[in-house]
Amino acid sequence: MTYLDHAASTPVYEAALEAMLSAMREGASNPSSVHAAGRKARAALDQARIEVSSYLGCLHAELRWEASGSAALGRALRSALSLCSGPLVSSRLEHPAVRNVVEEAESSGREVRWLSQPGGSLTPTVAAPLLEGAAVVALSAMNQELGTAPDLAPLLALAPSAWWVVDAVQAAAWRDLRPLLAPRVFLACASQKLGGPPGVAVLRVPRELAFAPAGRREPRFPEAPGTPPWIAAIGMGAACRVRAPALREGLPRARAQAERLLAGLQRSCPDLVHNTGPDWVGPILDVSVPGVEARRMETALDLRGLCVARTSACQQARVVASPVVAAAFPGAPWRADSALRFSLGLQTSEEDLDAALEAWSSALSELRPATSTGST
Repeated sequence: MTYLDHAASTPVYEAALEAMLSAMREGASNPSSVHAAGRKARAALDQARIEVSSYLGCLHAELRWEASGSAALGRALRSALSLCSGPLVSSRLEHPAVRNVVEEAESSGREVRWLSQPGGSLTPTVAAPLLEGAAVVALSAMNQELGTAPDLAPLLALAPSAWWVVDAVQAAAWRDLRPLLAPRVFLACASQKLGGPPGVAVLRVPRELAFAPAGRREPRFPEAPGTPPWIAAIGMGAACRVRAPALREGLPRARAQAERLLAGLQRSCPDLVHNTGPDWVGPILDVSVPGVEARRMETALDLRGLCVARTSACQQARVVASPVVAAAFPGAPWRADSALRFSLGLQTSEEDLDAALEAWSSALSELRPATSTGST
């Protein structure tokens, strides 16, 4: 099997598995308990928090454990909206965890300003008029389908008093997020994109909300209720420890691999289009083939042992055409119908690319026998 769906979930690192197994072998307990076993569990959870915060570049006390990246984004955006009135700025290319909350706010009467992102690109020139006077801004640091990563740092400077919700679920695996940790920024990332287990994520909370002010026992943004998923959190901490040294070199390598993959796909299918814009950075490669429905190609590739996706994993059962590609290329609806996402990971090898191109050529020959060249 060749796995090129790392944007959905990347395989768990051995170090993360060992860390979780070690914690369970030593006698798992509830970290909220006050006895010795509970204190030991709490210490392990605190160490994981330190490892994740070190990876992200924030204070460990600013982090809140969440069950998933979607849960973190939803909680952050609803909290930000409750803190102030005024315009909400976002994009129709956002993950459903963000877009659904934005649409709910709009239907409830909140002013929403939708940023245009043709090809997934966004510049300060385009964004500036809509960011003026914004109260809340919700944007992605790396698009989950197009692989575009607009530079958000200059945009933060255009609306410094707004509350920002940054979806870094994809970006955290590849980019240094420190430039985005401004005072009023919520930032979410998920374990399963980093080589940790599913079932846990973190939300970086603005410092003024993360710490209890004078006269209050609790911060304005407390931990989520209930016992945190501490075994999974330990795995996430270990994954961050392993991934940190590879962060600098990982993105250029993934970009080079994605460019090689794209060139091979285009050799087999000259009329294939790359669904992206100038802000494309590499690990996620979204393509469309005229006349070939994405579900048919996805199935054909799956039968040949290649794992790819049509859209975000959480939408696979709900949509046929990619809503992100549709929003990015409104003038070419066929792109959304045939959009297919290849996503690479640190573990992706040259052999994986060879196998992917072989499967692609074979599937294309079956689905478009008259036009495929069969070349890889």
